[in-house]
Amino acid sequence: MRPEDLSVNEVHGCQNRRIIMFERILIPIDNSSESWVAAHHAIALAQEEGSQLIGLYIADEKVISSPCWASADAMDPLSPGCDPMMLQQSENIRKQFKELGEKALRDLRQQAATAGVTIETYFETGIVPEIILEYAQNADLVVMGRRGVGGKWRGPLFGSTFEAVVRHAPCPVLATVSDPRPLNTLLVAYDGSDRARDALEIAMHLALEKDRRLIILTVDDGKHDRTAASFEAAALAREKGLSAKRRLVKGHVAEQILIAADEENVDLILIGAYGHSRFLAAILGSTVNDVVHQAATPVMICRKQP
Repeated sequence: MRPEDLSVNEVHGCQNRRIIMFERILIPIDNSSESWVAAHHAIALAQEEGSQLIGLYIADEKVISSPCWASADAMDPLSPGCDPMMLQQSENIRKQFKELGEKALRDLRQQAATAGVTIETYFETGIVPEIILEYAQNADLVVMGRRGVGGKWRGPLFGSTFEAVVRHAPCPVLATVSDPRPLNTLLVAYDGSDRARDALEIAMHLALEKDRRLIILTVDDGKHDRTAASFEAAALAREKGLSAKRRLVKGHVAEQILIAADEENVDLILIGAYGHSRFLAAILGSTVNDVVHQAATPVMICRKQP
């Protein structure tokens, strides 16, 4: 049974009204160290937000079926198909996936319980990114390591599993690189686009939650005057009661984001899934790609659920 769709929840206290932005956090895991780092980030964020975790382990059908594909002659229409020995090998791989998956999900449930976080877990078999994206339809955030959870492969979504999820997920994706640390300083890249507004809204929410330092970075790449966008973002932050630091710089966008993150000792970078270009709506934009793969801190690629 698939997890049901749940919307943003509003929690009412005696005098305070709190919005849980990430009510359901999806954490796909495998047995890689990267996926467990991502799990630790997801648990820490779930503790802060009061979120429910969705743990997902996927047995990769491409790996399970590989012995049969290797034994069958794809060029011979009269080929008898998979050799019985290869079929048995595939079944052995399937059983190994099941054992590893059950252990990984059991460990994840234990870690969540220790942290006081509610969790539901699922084991699936299929094409890794396709199943992650199916579950992402009913999540508010996906947390993944930049590697792991399927690694690199070539298939219907092309490229690595992580990149496929970032391109197509309907919700934000948090890319992790190391064990979680306190999120004291947030950097949001803002260019005035709709996706940048999504990133700014999430950044402001996180800043307000724990009185965090917020830096709004706008980069003038020489193609567009971003001055108005910079002041617009600062005004939006003030409306929320935030005194954000505004940085307006010139240069290559990804390079300036990475420089600012280093200079400001940033703990989390937030960036829109893509900028203004319609072409970039279909693929992972070069700016996002460069930042995600070069940043020394976690990066949240932001797009809000429709």
